[in-house]
Amino acid sequence: MLDPHRFTSPELAEVEVNRVKEEIKKYKSGEIDEEVWRRFRLENGVYGIRFQKDIQMIRVKVPYGLLTAEQMEALGEVSDLFANGIGHVTTRQDFQFHWVALDSVPELLKRMNDVGLTTREACGNTVRNVTACPLAGISPDEIFDPTPYADIIVRYFLRNPLNQNLPRKFKIALEGCHTDHAATGMHDIGIFAEKRIIDGKEVKGFKIFAGGGLGPPPFAAQLLEDFTPVDKLLITCEAILRVFDRLGERGNPSRARLKFVIMRLGVQEFRRIVLKERNLVYSTRAGDRLWKIEEFEDAPPTNLPQPSGKTYDNDEEFNRWKRTNVHMQRQEGFYYAYVTLPAGDITTQQFYALAKIARKYTRGMLLTTRTQNLVFHWIRKDLLGDFYADLKEAGLATYGADRILSVVGCPGADTCNLAVTHSHRLALELHHQLVQKPELVMAEDLKDISIKVSGCPNSCGQHHIADIGFYGSGQRINGRMAPYYTLLLGGSIGPGSVKFGQPVAKVPARNVPDIIVKLLEIYRKNRKEGETFSEWVKRSQEEMGGEGLHGEVSVAGRAIQ
Repeated sequence: MLDPHRFTSPELAEVEVNRVKEEIKKYKSGEIDEEVWRRFRLENGVYGIRFQKDIQMIRVKVPYGLLTAEQMEALGEVSDLFANGIGHVTTRQDFQFHWVALDSVPELLKRMNDVGLTTREACGNTVRNVTACPLAGISPDEIFDPTPYADIIVRYFLRNPLNQNLPRKFKIALEGCHTDHAATGMHDIGIFAEKRIIDGKEVKGFKIFAGGGLGPPPFAAQLLEDFTPVDKLLITCEAILRVFDRLGERGNPSRARLKFVIMRLGVQEFRRIVLKERNLVYSTRAGDRLWKIEEFEDAPPTNLPQPSGKTYDNDEEFNRWKRTNVHMQRQEGFYYAYVTLPAGDITTQQFYALAKIARKYTRGMLLTTRTQNLVFHWIRKDLLGDFYADLKEAGLATYGADRILSVVGCPGADTCNLAVTHSHRLALELHHQLVQKPELVMAEDLKDISIKVSGCPNSCGQHHIADIGFYGSGQRINGRMAPYYTLLLGGSIGPGSVKFGQPVAKVPARNVPDIIVKLLEIYRKNRKEGETFSEWVKRSQEEMGGEGLHGEVSVAGRAIQ
């Protein structure tokens, strides 16, 4: 089992917390200016809130989404003592807490460090939280478990001098399954498990993709290397980062991501430079102390409770939850179960309840997902009913995980300085409306449709890769600005394949829920047998032309208004 305290230490935590205290003191006394303070706080996971000066958002890194029960309890304490009683799971598997007083930040950071969590490099021009498949180690679809490799990348780059002043933020994701749960194609480095037969032996390695990003313009990660042996993974990541640090645009933040380096150089030239850099890194043995992989073998829990004996076979709500949220592991007799969170929100009491549930039914662990939900591994088959009952008591037994009900949304204009619309409120409203429509959520022909909402074009809500995506905009009506959303259709992401949704209409914010229902009606009416939503969108755009589907949606929108 991986040590939950491996990302920090009491001595290091004390130094970092004391420095945060000193920098806050300097900022409030005017010894350092706003820009110096901004850079420092971002590197330490402290983010400004819209129209606020001394109230902050804190982002806590959860490397590859893995949490212990003790850490969940500490997150609950943070929610209760320092925030507004709510934590928020992000699309990078982090936790965010809003409305934190600046003077409370050092104590909050100390409590996180005490349980092995950190906010270091959760924001700013750094390597952000390293994400990974939330089904690592238990998926029937898995090639091999990427957890040890995600762990070594996290530990190597965390607090690394190379990682403190990049041209722009930098995102890494790892996937071990044939299905791309980690969405590797939209990352600066996407790492996809591969196995090859070399000299008669099976060898582990990775396909490496580079340069993905969803901010305007969206850009799919490009294949850097078809097979990178596991012992060259870390130095390949370092080589890419060094090239980005050297060649990235520093004068214009809007053109500073790695994707623009690749656009400028071309994939072949970028590959040549990176592989040359890798040879240089290898020759200097940079990172040698961390090249030894700490193998991690997931194992079933022990000391599980005896089943209560209660039966849920005739419970309609249980059967609905089980059908959408529960799946078989590759380990016989065990299941994994999703916890559906409304737009990623979780209350103080739910943090504590989930910690208790993790200890009772698993090895005291759970994971966050990029779809802003949670997942438990190792639920024994005969305990599924009791597990559900405990979730229900905590208000967490909502069905529909990773279906249309599970709407992804960024924080939006409630707190974000860049957002145009209240995307988090919209994601919550869509969740609350769809949960009342099981005929849609449970429908087999709609089950794979994703809905994602961003408060601006920057795609923090990942609207570009949604079947149905929205980003916030405005429109002047009778001389006043009104909140609108641009609707995109047909986005998707899979192994080595990224399709960005295309804009088809601009709709008033208040009409978005009705537009979604109308869209699903149009799809069901016009699709061919067996045609997925994405396939229908593509065919409709090809057959009707660019204005055809746009016109149909616009007519539907005017009818709703």
